[in-house]
Parts: sequence; C-alpha cells; structure tokens
Amino acid sequence: MSHKSRVSALERAMARTLDAFARRAAAGGGGGSEKSGSGDGVVVLSQSRAVVRLSGSDSAKLLQGLVTNDVDVLLAKWEKDEERRKREEGKASTSGKKKSEMYAALLTPKGRIVTDVFLHATNKNEILIDSCRDAKDTLLTQIVRRKLRSDVSVEDASEELSVCVVPPSSHDVVDDDDGARVLLPADPRWIGLGRRGISRMNQTTAKKTDEDVDLDEKVYAHWRHANGVPEGSLELGDRFPAETRLTHLHAVSFTKGCYVGQEPTARAEFQGEVRKGIVPVVFDEDKEIKVNGTVISKKGGKEIGKVVASRGGGVGLALVRFAKVENVSEGVSIETVDDDGAEKEMKTFTECEFGTPNWWSHRWTSRD
Repeated sequence: MSHKSRVSALERAMARTLDAFARRAAAGGGGGSEKSGSGDGVVVLSQSRAVVRLSGSDSAKLLQGLVTNDVDVLLAKWEKDEERRKREEGKASTSGKKKSEMYAALLTPKGRIVTDVFLHATNKNEILIDSCRDAKDTLLTQIVRRKLRSDVSVEDASEELSVCVVPPSSHDVVDDDDGARVLLPADPRWIGLGRRGISRMNQTTAKKTDEDVDLDEKVYAHWRHANGVPEGSLELGDRFPAETRLTHLHAVSFTKGCYVGQEPTARAEFQGEVRKGIVPVVFDEDKEIKVNGTVISKKGGKEIGKVVASRGGGVGLALVRFAKVENVSEGVSIETVDDDGAEKEMKTFTECEFGTPNWWSHRWTSRD
C-alpha cells in the first residue's frame, strides 16, 4: 500500500467527516432550535466536556505552576484584546463577548498526561477552563490542594456554561441562551479544526434528546479523529505529550517557569526520540473497531500498535510504533477479540489505512 493511497483514504475521510460536522452545526446540533437564516448553529459538547470557573487575583499564578502552557501569555493576550475592544467600542461590527484562549495539559509529576484543558480568560481575575468531564474532579482536587491561602475561588460552572464548536470557514459569532452575541475564537490547537468557545447553551442542550446529544459528540469526534487529534483523558491519559503531538498542537511552552511534569517533558523534547505516537486510522464505515484492538501488519501478522479511540464513522486513532509504520507495504488490519465467556475467543479483522494529517510534517517522527 503506497503512501499516496494512504493519504488519499485519509483525505476522503476528512472530507466526509467535515461535511457531517458542518451539516450538524447548521442544524443547531439537531435540537430543533436552528435559527432561520442566521446560520449560527453550533454543536455543543455537553457529554464530554465540563466548564470550571477559576476566579481571584491569584488564579493565573496558580495555573502557571499547574499546566504545560504559559498562562502569563494568555493574560497578555487578554489585555491586548481588551485594549482593542475599547478602541472599537461603539463601532458597527459583528463582535461579541471576547475571551482570549489557550490550549494546555495537566500532567503527573512523571510527565504523563492527566487531561487536556482549554483556558479562556474573561478578565484579569477570571479564567474559564474547558475540561474533560471525566477528569473534572481530578482538576478540581489539584486546584484546591494548591490554592492554600491564595486569593482563588474555584467552582464547577457546567450547569451554567457549555463548550460549543463550529466547523472551519464557518461563522464566528453565535447567540447564547441569554441572547448575547458570543465570539468563538479559532481552535487554539490548529485553526483548521474550526472554532471553539464557551457560552450559555444549557437551555438549548436541555431540549435535545439523548440521541441528539450523543450524535453531537460522535460527529465532532469523527472530525477530530480524521485529523489525528486526540482529546480528553480517555484518549490522552497516561501518555506523554510528545506521543500525542500536544507539542505540535500548541499545548506546551518550553520557555515558562516550573510546572508539574516539566522536567520529563523538556527532556523528551530536547534529548529524547519520538518512537511512537497517535495517528488516524481509516476503515469501512460499516465496520466497528474497539478501543485496545491490535493494529497488525498483514505481512507476518506483526503488531504495530493499539487502537486508542473510535466512535465508528470509519475513523479512529491508534498509538503506533513509527519504525514499524514506515516499513508497512502490504497493508494493515485491526484485530478485535470478542470474549463472551465462551470457550473460544472470536477474532475479527478489519482492514484499515492510515496517513499524515494536514497539520503534520510528512515525516512521522518530525518535530517541525
């Protein structure tokens, strides 16, 4: 299987998942609340993401020692945006409520990922955190442990605020449940993913059926997976930033001061070699693959890696060893073992292909 054919399969998957994402967003996420003619529907990630509010004069200082990115840069960006907003105040524009944003991760002391976070500065004393819902309690515990006597207040704001996304080349302003105009910034990981922000969309989400909520999540996950972008503790957890390409997705600063897990992260970047990483896998849309399924080479049946994420749709993510990936020429398949308690395990093989997303260098191990 040639490199060209692998990329072609991936490009087809990207086009297909982008179309589904765009249709879903245009319909307001299927909640029956599409605004006629406005084109400002969104997909709300109410199932997988939560919002934590951090407030107080020491909020940025606390986060600076906890996450991988430079929170001082986030506040400087907010101040610059605030100055621009004041200069343009009163002018006719489509601007809405502006939040400066940043992508980062929370690590263990050994440098392994706990979860990813999106930081949104609403003012110099308040930062909203778009967090993986499964890791929300861990995040809250870490903050409470470190705040001590600092001027920091933390609360779960998920009942009040929601995370919403729209496709690339789409609108950048949406109306929230209060009728306020909210500006969705470009996704800080890569502009090609679309726009992402926090707004009051809980009333809209409450009107959706469970099937609507689940489909919102699936459509966006398919789009991410086709682009080779993992998200949340289930896809990122217990792996190193270099393996998940968080360093390429603008989640790590190598110029800021100390933070939890900094030393192994810096050592891996400047001295280590990236031997394995997460890549997108493409397969038949009618097939299903399971997390932890084994990716194997058809030649000799050698293991290449493991599936780390898939929600159907013919796309998923796998953690593979790059040296073995570069030597594959006869194709690959995913082996799934079904054990229903019977004496014999049933093995299912699903043919798959993988390739390099647009935001990567074409060299698997590249740090560019």
